[in-house]
Amino acid sequence: MMTEKEILEILNTKLPNWKLIDSKIVKFIERQNGKELGGIVKKIWDFAEEVDHHPDILLTYSGIKITLFTHDKSGITTKDIDFALALEGVIN
Repeated sequence: MMTEKEILEILNTKLPNWKLIDSKIVKFIERQNGKELGGIVKKIWDFAEEVDHHPDILLTYSGIKITLFTHDKSGITTKDIDFALALEGVIN
């Protein structure tokens, strides 16, 4: 399990679009003209299946909320950070 200080340092330096909220890391992808949200959710899910680590995904009219933490550890681990770093390349 990672400390809050370690997590915040990584978010500030490598994952600026992610936030630490309630001991989880969260990213919100806003709906933009021309961006099909369902396709983005599918990319996220396909990647999650590939690496066998599954975020909570909330699809709303205004966008997609991705929440990561390791359920069996009840906190954020390097697995979550690695997933978030790789996900940036998958959805961009």
